[in-house]
Order: sequence, then C-alpha cells, then structure tokens
Amino acid sequence: MGTIDPARPHVEPSPPAAPSRPAVTAVIEVTDTVALPYTTGLQRVARELVSRLTADPDRSAAGADADAGIRYRPAVWSVGADWYRDLTPDESDRLTHPGSTMPASTALAERFPRPAATAIRRVLAVPAMRDLRSRARLAARRHAERPHLGLVLPPPDRSTVLLDLEAAWNDPVPRDLLLGPWTRAGGASAALVADVLPLMRPEWFDSVLVRDFTRFILGHLHHSDLFLCISERTRLDLLDVVAAHGIDRDIDTRVIPLGSDIVERSGAAESPAAAPTRATPELPWAGAVPVERYLLMVGTVEPRKNQALALDVFDAVADAHPDLGLVLVGKRGWKVEDLIERIERHPQAGRRILWLQEVDDDRLGELYRGAFLSLTPARYEGLGMTVTEAMQFGTPVIASTAGALPEAGGDAAEYAGPDDVAAWVGLIERHLTDVDHHRAAVARARDHRPPTWDDSADAVRVAMDEVFGARTQAALHG
Repeated sequence: MGTIDPARPHVEPSPPAAPSRPAVTAVIEVTDTVALPYTTGLQRVARELVSRLTADPDRSAAGADADAGIRYRPAVWSVGADWYRDLTPDESDRLTHPGSTMPASTALAERFPRPAATAIRRVLAVPAMRDLRSRARLAARRHAERPHLGLVLPPPDRSTVLLDLEAAWNDPVPRDLLLGPWTRAGGASAALVADVLPLMRPEWFDSVLVRDFTRFILGHLHHSDLFLCISERTRLDLLDVVAAHGIDRDIDTRVIPLGSDIVERSGAAESPAAAPTRATPELPWAGAVPVERYLLMVGTVEPRKNQALALDVFDAVADAHPDLGLVLVGKRGWKVEDLIERIERHPQAGRRILWLQEVDDDRLGELYRGAFLSLTPARYEGLGMTVTEAMQFGTPVIASTAGALPEAGGDAAEYAGPDDVAAWVGLIERHLTDVDHHRAAVARARDHRPPTWDDSADAVRVAMDEVFGARTQAALHG
C-alpha cells in the first residue's frame, strides 16, 4: 500500500446523494467484523452498536437540535481504492448475520493428527508467516474490489468522524499511518477501548497482535478526540498508558456500559426468572456415573482467560462429587499448546470434561441455562461479558477479582483471586453442599439487571454529540 493521502483517494468517489439536511457523518470501520467468518467479543460489540446507531439516523440521545444529529455510516477499507467505501448488500448481510466457522488456521490444523496439528499452528503463528498470509489475503481482496469502486466514500473534512468500534488493529491500514493525514484533512476520530492489555501484559499475547495493537492505540492517543471505554478500570488503564508514553494532550475518556442480550440471541422463549426448572442440555458425557451438574467456563482458550485454574478446581472437587462435570466453551487461542494438551489428555476428557469449540448462540444459551455454576477465573478482563450473560439465565457466577470483573458482576457474583485455587474450591464446595446458599445465589443472578444494548448505543450517541456537536454547527454554517 502506498502513502495514504485522504485528500486524494486513488479512485474518485461517486457523488454522494445529497443529504436531506447537513450533518456530521461518523464513518464506522467494520472491515474486520465483516471479514471474519466467526464472532468474538469485540465483533459482537461492533455489530450490536452499528445495528442501533444506523437504525434511526434521526435519533439523538443527547436531545440535540434535529439539524445537528450525527449520521452513522458503516464502511470497509477498499484495498483497490486505498480508501473507505460503503458496504455491498452481501457485506451488510454478513454484518447482521455473521457466520460461525472456525478460524482458517485452526481449520487447516484440524485436518492433521494432533502432533502435526500442533506443529502447523506454531508455524502459522510465526510473525513472518502471519504477515505473508495477510499479504495474500490483501492481494485476493484487491482483485475482488474491482466491481465495488463506485462505492468509495469522499475524503474527510470537518464534517467527518472516524469511529473505531471493532478490533481495528487487524485492519489493512495501521492507525498511526491513517490518523495523521486524516486529521490534517480536517477529520476527527474516536475509538472504543475494551482494554489495553497488549501494552500492559504483552507476554499474554501473540507478538503480531502486540505490534499491531500498539500502533492502533498510540495512533489514536496521538490524534483522536474521544475514547469510549467499556469500564472504569479500562479508562484508568488507558490514562496510565497516556502517562507512560508521555502523551501531552487532553484525552477525553467516557465509560460506555456494554449491553447483554444473550437471552434474545439464543432464542429463549421465556425469561430465566420465569423458568420453573433448570433443564440440563444434552451433552456427550461418557463417564461411568451420569453427570447431573456441571461447571461452565466460556472464553477463548488463551493464557489470560485462565482455563488452567478451572481444571485445577475441578480436579480438587471431582472425587467428592462424581456427578459433577466441567464444560469449557471457546475457540483455540494462542500460546496455549501445553494447556490444550492438558485438556485433551486429561483422564476425564470426553467423560466428565468437555471442550466445545464451535457453539452457536442457541447452544450457548442452553449451556448457560443448564449450568450449575458459571466460572470466569480470568487473570484480567476489560469488563467480562460472560458474567452478565450467565446471570441472565439465573446461573450463579464465581469470577476473578482481576480487572473489571467486579464491575460486571457487582454484588450478584462471588469473587476469588485468579491464582487462589483454595478460595475457588471453597466457594464451589459451598454451592455443592449448601442448598440454601446456592438458591440465594440463583435468586441474586436472576435479579441482576445489566445494561441493554440500547443503553450502550444511547451512551455512544450522547458522547459523540457532546464531543463532535460543534462540528455539526460548523458544517451547517460553513
């Protein structure tokens, strides 16, 4: 890709339709979300927010003047034009109805026996191989872009805001290269920040991700006007990064509550509070004793999610409770080959321990509803959506004290340190042996009311209106 010049895109865009009235346009980058054949947490956030921000272009949660609203326009990066363009109908459908296939590298490795699959994954994770695959994908996309060049957006000006809601560090253009020219052309920018862990704990992540995320967050910190943080903990962490890198400019940070709609997504016919019983889903247990209760942990298998603690805790209580199982739900991540081997070679694997990599929303809802306890032992979370998701099904939650997890669960969940196996065992044993304690925890979970996605979108609108409203007035008055 050549030098980015927002004032002169490589392809002249088609003249945009004249708006019914002047307004600031927030270009929402969704390149990564549209391209992925599966959904992770950040893609879920982007989809939920985009669907609401674009559903009613006249709505302004801040109560701004009708002529001063911000219009939200999803866009993808066109490698053929070296600029943003509108979505095609097929891309719009994929944004609304994502696929559920596993990552390409995982799918390739799954074709081979375990030792060979492990070696393949390690080769594919080498930075040089990752970059080579990225270049190959870009070449394929450049050819596929030819029919869509008429959808290219105009260059930015004072009426344009770039809004990053997704994992935009995976996008073709690093933000440290894009945002300088974007700002000099008169445009503004804003970003949603889930966490800054790749800078805080780089040892937990793939080296390519650390490199790309660093360019993303520092690019925004040097140029952007608004940061939408998903928790107070993330907001404070972001300010620590600002101080550590000596960034000498005002940083406007806002906490945006994340919604949770797992009940609706899973097609549940009734609310958890109305469900008289907790039906156990059909699962392929193969142990000698039927599994009647199970612990559930949902999350990508990666170091910070801490599936190792869930295994340690299960091993500590399994003998005393032969009817208890453990279900791990999540795709294979990075730097976890030893953990994967432990899961797959565990004596109870396939008997009382199940690892489910491909689970759609309907199935996930069943698993949450049927679980005895939901565990979130992460070493750090920017918020912890699995906590609020589980409680929507009336499932008690035990979570780590790390990061923003106490913000997510509040007084409805129970907590222990991410390395304190004894504390986790004690909490779980009490649920297994004290019926009244467990029933009270179920009641707390059912009464917990997390924010909705409508709340989240309204908070984004308010923040955007407050920070960029003056740009609308400038556009209106020239």
